[in-house]
Formats: sequence, structure tokens, C-alpha cells
Amino acid sequence: MITLMRKKGSDPNTKKPLYWLQWSRVTTVTKTMLAKVMARSSTFSVGEVEGIMTDFSQYICDELLEGNEVNIQGLGTFRLKVKCKSQEDLRELTTEGAEIDVSFEPDSDLRQRLRSESEFRIVSR
Repeated sequence: MITLMRKKGSDPNTKKPLYWLQWSRVTTVTKTMLAKVMARSSTFSVGEVEGIMTDFSQYICDELLEGNEVNIQGLGTFRLKVKCKSQEDLRELTTEGAEIDVSFEPDSDLRQRLRSESEFRIVSR
């Protein structure tokens, strides 16, 4: 069940009140928590599942560092992105100050599952 909160703000131009719904995090699920759930429905121990998950994360990192995108069907695609200051002159464009980040694009199957299987409840805060 997805919990949504009613939020209130105001339009910056007209100052009229605005209302919207915002997702409310219930808890943060850790690698260990996921491993326990996965181990219950497999022949692997919690430690083995955690080890696989740790290796999986490292392999994704390794592939990204090689310049590859990583697509996990049913989950999504990981890719690197670069943030840097733009320059007017191409010769001034250097790696100085450039930052590497990771982006994730959910797979369309994942999006569809979330949309079709979602149940909502609204709470006031």
C-alpha cells in the first residue's frame, strides 16, 4: 500500500492556495532486509543472497566505469552522466570540475507493474 500525504502550498504568482499529493516513505528497505525475503523463497542462505547482491552492485559499477550502460530487464537501465560547466570556447572545455553521477531509468515493465498493482491511501499530516 502506497501512502500519500496531502500537502498545501501557494502559487508563487497569485498566492492562491494549492494542494497536491506527495508520496510518504514508510521505511527504507536495506540489502539485508531484501536478502532475508529473497532467501525465504530460495535455496540460498541470507548471507549468500547478500553476497550475490554485493557482487551484483560491484559488477554494475565495473561496467559503468568501462563506459557501458547496464540494462537489467524488468528493472531498468543504469548509465553514467557527466556534470560540468559549459564553456563558450571548445578549447576551454576540460575535465576540471567535471562530476560523474549515475542515472537510473526504470524498465517499462517495472513502471507498468507499479501502476497496475498500486493501492493508495491518503493520510493528513
